[in-house]
Amino acid sequence: MDVFEAMATTRAMRRLDPDRDVSDADLLKVVEAATKAPSGGNSQPVRWLVVRDAAKRKQLGDIYRACWAPVREMYAAAMKEDDGSVNARVLRSADYLGDHMGDAPAIVLPCSKGAPGQAESSVFGAVQNLFLAARALGLGTTLTTVHRMREGEVKALLEVPDDVTTWAMIPVGYPLGRWGEAQRRPVREVTYWDSWRSPPPT
Repeated sequence: MDVFEAMATTRAMRRLDPDRDVSDADLLKVVEAATKAPSGGNSQPVRWLVVRDAAKRKQLGDIYRACWAPVREMYAAAMKEDDGSVNARVLRSADYLGDHMGDAPAIVLPCSKGAPGQAESSVFGAVQNLFLAARALGLGTTLTTVHRMREGEVKALLEVPDDVTTWAMIPVGYPLGRWGEAQRRPVREVTYWDSWRSPPPT
């Protein structure tokens, strides 16, 4: 797959087929792609925790559901204000994930030492590599972080050391929806040239 097509069509896939397994080989392939991303000082701090065990996935799903409930209320309130920041379709999709995180064939957690505000630059580029590799294999992913409201429970379940941060919880599986470009603002609307608010050349 062309890399530009992969970037254009890799979008949040929150509805995944619980009955279609993902091979261990494909999971290792997407994680290997993630490890190719740059990191500060080539330190390669990220450790990839892949959860396949059904009982652990269910427990992660329960934790995620509990975390999603208050976040959902925040998004619902924003919708009522009708400021355009949240639409009903996205909220329905997020609600589905809130109820079905534990049904994903695999859940991947990128983990590392380092405090928030210091370590992310070595984490999220690698996460995007994982997403693009998954897209090339026909696998859906989405980036979620709300589990960190109860990160202690996640760490206890997965035996993650106290000094390690679980940066995201990423469900991986074959999507039930269709690939396509997500709506984005035009590049000229979000790009400045040489100084703030100065438009790019025509």
